[in-house]
Amino acid sequence: MCPYCGYDGCEADYVDVGVGMVQCGPYYCTECHASEASYLDTRELSNQEKETGWYEPESPVSENANTVGGMLVDHKTAKAMYVNGLLDSKELNL
Repeated sequence: MCPYCGYDGCEADYVDVGVGMVQCGPYYCTECHASEASYLDTRELSNQEKETGWYEPESPVSENANTVGGMLVDHKTAKAMYVNGLLDSKELNL
């Protein structure tokens, strides 16, 4: 359930790894466009984002999520875009 608008149809991308499904993308609210924050992200969070663990509506998705043109995409689309050189590049700061 979205912590901002209460929508209960939030979605996340999952992939079958042979022994079960693994979440491979952040939960995302299709109503208000809030998204789950990642522990790998380095941006400063607002107090509300710290409390909910989600980025505020309309703010950019996780800097580590699969994106094309800044828009969140599922893993199948990400692979196709990567093959075509269109997946947004990322710098991991581990």
